[in-house]
Amino acid sequence: MEGFDQHWVTVRRGDTVFLVDADEGVIGGTLLVSSFSPALAPRMSAGLIYAYGSYYSRGSLGDRTDVVQIYDAATATAISEVEIPARAAGIGHPGMMGLINDRFAGVWNITPATSVSLVDIESETFVGEVSLPSCSGIYPEAEGWISVCGDGTAQYIQLNTAGQETRRIQSASFFDVFTDPVYDYSVPAADGWMFMSFEGLLRKVSLDGDNLVVSEAFDINPESDGTADVNGVMPKPDDNWRIGSYQPFAYHDGEALLATLMHDGGGQETFEKPGTELWIYNMITGNRGVRIELGEDVTARGVLITPGDDPLLLLATSDGLQVRDPRSGRLLRTVENVSGTMQALYEGMQ
Repeated sequence: MEGFDQHWVTVRRGDTVFLVDADEGVIGGTLLVSSFSPALAPRMSAGLIYAYGSYYSRGSLGDRTDVVQIYDAATATAISEVEIPARAAGIGHPGMMGLINDRFAGVWNITPATSVSLVDIESETFVGEVSLPSCSGIYPEAEGWISVCGDGTAQYIQLNTAGQETRRIQSASFFDVFTDPVYDYSVPAADGWMFMSFEGLLRKVSLDGDNLVVSEAFDINPESDGTADVNGVMPKPDDNWRIGSYQPFAYHDGEALLATLMHDGGGQETFEKPGTELWIYNMITGNRGVRIELGEDVTARGVLITPGDDPLLLLATSDGLQVRDPRSGRLLRTVENVSGTMQALYEGMQ
């Protein structure tokens, strides 16, 4: 396969990863991964895609072996693997794995103690493990990564060239896990990572010198004041609508766009409930400009905005992979029989 660009994405369902050209709406190839492979880490500058997974000697029973797998993107074939300790989290989302400083592949572990296993991607060797008590996610930043923690803070862990921890910075507490937890799923901004709470408060966590800074919260659904909009139109009632699903929001700095998947009713226990509506916000004005019903019996479990200057918005729906214009929400095409956990092949905001 040739001609990868920022509109190519991966969609994982079970032990199959589809490589999808969202411009053309076609599948360009597939990767075979473990059934316990929640995340990929594309390294398209080298033409490689990393994954991790667990394998058992008797299907889902027997002796367990965990590996980081390395795939050639052009041929969609596995070319190498590195064995790691059998502690990797076999569930989750793309934040369970990250490429750190283009030197290490990090894999999030839970046994139930939480830690990160590190693989040197140049020598293809396991180099060690970093303890990460009560923290989740590997979101690459500078020479390390950012994780979100159960005490309401975020942490930045910095590595040296040998994969050893050299610095750890903790943010101020910005959420209460008992009253309004945050998703451990995060999406990139130009200068940090965006985190969303179950009640719909969006914040950015960014590294600033020796400080890990948390922005003021943006409320995606403040209580209605009962007034009409600038055109004199009363908005549809939406106070009971909540964010939810497995990849519940997407963000694009360059276009100043936030997209969320919403469902009507329920409490915090519905944080993974698939969305029945797509809401899109202009983050310059803070206004919601688009509200779209996905259709009768259609739900979405994930939303993604591709990086770059001309992004696309993708929805992993019960009808397939929808490709939409991120500014208007207009449906451009649907890739049928493809849905699941989405990642951009070119991750970040580059």
